[in-house]
Amino acid sequence: MGQLLHRLSDWTDALVRWVAIPIGLATVCLVFFEVLMRYVFQAPLITSVELARLGFVWSCFLGAALGVKREKHIRFVFFLEKLPAGGAAALRVAVAALCNGFFLLVLLYGIQMVERVWETFFPALGFSQLWLYLPLPLSATAMLIHGVAFLGREIAAFPRSPRGEQ
Repeated sequence: MGQLLHRLSDWTDALVRWVAIPIGLATVCLVFFEVLMRYVFQAPLITSVELARLGFVWSCFLGAALGVKREKHIRFVFFLEKLPAGGAAALRVAVAALCNGFFLLVLLYGIQMVERVWETFFPALGFSQLWLYLPLPLSATAMLIHGVAFLGREIAAFPRSPRGEQ
């Protein structure tokens, strides 16, 4: 089961990278082009602001999912180092479970936000505002998949006492 969770986490990470990298690069190019058009040619593009906002939001949320997979989030390692092995393992399991609860909460509220803005539109682009909020539940889903895999790993690594010993 643990191997399956890690494969699913790896596959999800590859998919997120496949989507996030081109979006991030396109956003940087778009912002550069907009600055060039606005300040060099004095001909600003009206839709570029909305497109840049979309690209930035997608890059941030998908980047957060990539960071979770690589465990690049803030951790207080010094606290874990002060605990005995059993206490540190229990704390890692508890933190992984709490993170999964948070990811689930973000997923549920993200779905609600997408449902609320479904029928509102960007003024210049004419796109539905759901494209601005869709990265929230998508990235939360990816983070939840990674979090469940991490929780499985932490539970499997939890020190077991020999039988009969308390």
